[in-house]
Amino acid sequence: MVKKMIKSRAVYLVLIAILILSMILLVGCRNRDENINEKIVQELDYLDTKIVSILNSLNNITLKNYTLNEKEIQQEENSSNSTSEGNKDENTNEQKESDSQSSNSSKAEETNITVTSMEPKSVLSNNKNDIDWNMIKKDIETVNEAWSIVLLDLSYINVDNDDILDFSSMLNDTLISIKEENKAATLTNCAKLYSYIPKFEKQLKDNENIQNIKQTKSYLLNAYSLVEQDNWVDIEKNITSSENSYKNIINNNEYIKNKEYKANRTYVLLKELQSSLKYKDKDVFYLKYKNLIESLNTL
Repeated sequence: MVKKMIKSRAVYLVLIAILILSMILLVGCRNRDENINEKIVQELDYLDTKIVSILNSLNNITLKNYTLNEKEIQQEENSSNSTSEGNKDENTNEQKESDSQSSNSSKAEETNITVTSMEPKSVLSNNKNDIDWNMIKKDIETVNEAWSIVLLDLSYINVDNDDILDFSSMLNDTLISIKEENKAATLTNCAKLYSYIPKFEKQLKDNENIQNIKQTKSYLLNAYSLVEQDNWVDIEKNITSSENSYKNIINNNEYIKNKEYKANRTYVLLKELQSSLKYKDKDVFYLKYKNLIESLNTL
């Protein structure tokens, strides 16, 4: 009887241990899922920043109104030594030594001074054909390295494999167009590359608002990429789609309740860009685009 009680007690303890272990594993998995989602959001934000930066660089558009330039200036400090002409009866060796010291001391001492200046950046006057391809090549290589990590995280949360493979394929196309320094193709490829970011965001939990912002930006970037081709019909279509996507944001009162000013300002800038399309002027588009993309980044 005692043996049966001990055996039952042992079985009971084993069952409790299994239950506790299962609970620990479930909590661990849940925390892992929450952490991986946060990590992916940060990774996608990084890809967003790098891809948009490349697109802007193709037209020398910077989201800062000023850039800091550093320039080195050589400054010469001359030291003069007075030589005495007193005694001309000094021996030859002493005279040579004196002449040598005088010559060395009178040489210019060069000092490099770094001067920093703030240079205003103008969208209307910048040279859109003077592209820094070396910097763009470095940026796309960074994206390529980051993607090798991001795709593993996306696979872990069961993001559509077709989307992952399509992004990889488009990244290869982008690498080639940048390697060949083909501006038009790079603009198109980068805009297509960005379009997968809202697709990935959509498959994350509780991320609808961020997904809507990314989708709005994606349509805007599509329009931006078409300006080089003067394809104003499709530009207008993409801006209309961008507006429709943005309405999902401003109609979400809960999301914008603490950022009404930013949200309304962004919508006004979007409408300004839309109304400027009738001029079919590239520089005007880029100026309005710059203001809008800056505002979208604050939401």
